[in-house]
Amino acid sequence: MGIMQQDIGDLYAAQENLVAAIHAFDPHNKDQQQDLGLAYNTLGNVSLDLKRYDEAIELYNKAMSFFKTLAYLVEPMNGKATAFQKKGDYQHAIAIYDSVLALKPADQLLVARIIDNRARTKLLQNPGYPALPELRAALKIRTDSQYSPGLNASYAHLSDYYARSNRDSALWYANKMHATATANESRGDILEAIDKLIRLSTSPAAKDRWYETYKVLNDSLQLSRDTTRNRFALIRYEAQKNKEDNLILKYEVEKSKADKLELHQQITRQKIWTYGLSILAVVIIISLGAWYRKRKKRLKQESENAIRNAKLKTSQKVHDVVANGLYGVMNELEHNETIQKESLLNKIEVLYEKSRDISYEDVVSDTNSIDHKKQVHDLLYSFAHENTNVFIVGNEQTFWNKLTNDQMQQLQLVLNEIMVNMKKHSQAKKVAIGFKLESTNAFVTYRDDGIGFPANHGFGNGLNNTVSRIKSLKGEINFGKSDSGGASITISFPLESTTP
Repeated sequence: MGIMQQDIGDLYAAQENLVAAIHAFDPHNKDQQQDLGLAYNTLGNVSLDLKRYDEAIELYNKAMSFFKTLAYLVEPMNGKATAFQKKGDYQHAIAIYDSVLALKPADQLLVARIIDNRARTKLLQNPGYPALPELRAALKIRTDSQYSPGLNASYAHLSDYYARSNRDSALWYANKMHATATANESRGDILEAIDKLIRLSTSPAAKDRWYETYKVLNDSLQLSRDTTRNRFALIRYEAQKNKEDNLILKYEVEKSKADKLELHQQITRQKIWTYGLSILAVVIIISLGAWYRKRKKRLKQESENAIRNAKLKTSQKVHDVVANGLYGVMNELEHNETIQKESLLNKIEVLYEKSRDISYEDVVSDTNSIDHKKQVHDLLYSFAHENTNVFIVGNEQTFWNKLTNDQMQQLQLVLNEIMVNMKKHSQAKKVAIGFKLESTNAFVTYRDDGIGFPANHGFGNGLNNTVSRIKSLKGEINFGKSDSGGASITISFPLESTTP
């Protein structure tokens, strides 16, 4: 049950059943030690999926203590090496991979996996490491055996390897991974392959097509997993219920009426206790939840009021709302050939420059009902025209759901200022904006292929306001050069829970 639950992503339920299995085994019984090792190894895999790497390493060590043969011992060794790799301890990971190869296992698919993982770890340790021969060697073994999951891993690692130096080769291996994963219906690998295709494709149309495919498949996969978990829980409930019913029936057959009466009384008392404790637990949970939500709402309101009173300065409203809004109008008029634009643009430009010095008081709006994904999409693409292409990656509602109202508002104002600055100064033909969540932080990246920031470039009010907004979110913003020589901006800030 634990293994099946891990396969469908129900990790905490898998942990519960695996721990129950471990308690059911006798570690001193040699006939049960192999199963005990398997339980610890699977529990280590679950901890690895939950990113609890130190915990996973301890569980793999436990598993190894119960395995006596090489065929079983190699699995926890590989898992332990992977845990070290994930936590960034590449030296220990490589040492374990070397020790596995030194054992010369007969299973060539296992050898291919170790070679592939070892090469990837060395690349992570040293991006200049010549890993290509090892990656190709692993691929050949897997190709000869036609082991599809292994082929997916090889194609993924080769695509990542070539992404730094040969985009065409990286794209070719990403397509190979997508074709193989599609053939064996491995939806997790399909999603990974599509993610690579989005990043590697040069055609905007191709990126949009892969993006839509990724969204549909990801939603379908999540629905399938949720459905499987619910069905699994229902099966467990029915099995337990049938077991209880059979137990009652057995006692009814074997015992006298007096025994049956006593049994029913006992079951009734147990149910009363169970129901009573359940009701009490529900009442306590609801009460604590209501108190917590009320307290959190109060603290959140106090915090937002304090921030608003401290930060709302008069120059920002006109700059962000009026000036940048007028510049957006200018951008549209500039590309409308049917309008006499010179005179109108001159007048708006004067109004734009004057408005930047006017004071204001901001009013924080209620953003609970706004579709931030669409709003940001429309904002960013309003700056695209025949000479400038805008690419957006990661603009999902799941990203915006993790942000507070204040974070959403400040980030949208920052994005608007960055795009205005791009339009005015960058001369960029390609602009890419990415959104990503990692652990407890949100990341936003901006890249273009324009002229970049001059060496003696000084920030005006707009970019200074951008810096102050990110600082107000306890975040960081860094300005630099992109790979193509244009501007590069990286923004990061910690997440705050938005659950009521």
